[in-house]
Amino acid sequence: MSTQSRDSIALYLIAALAVLVTSFADLDLAQMFQALLLRF
Repeated sequence: MSTQSRDSIALYLIAALAVLVTSFADLDLAQMFQALLLRF
């Protein structure tokens, strides 16, 4: 995987995470991050 594609994926994940955080700000963030980490 090239550095450029890896950076693009990282930026996409950061943007998606920002959307999730703003959309689900009322949820327990620690629980949500733990659920995300379990997927990987």
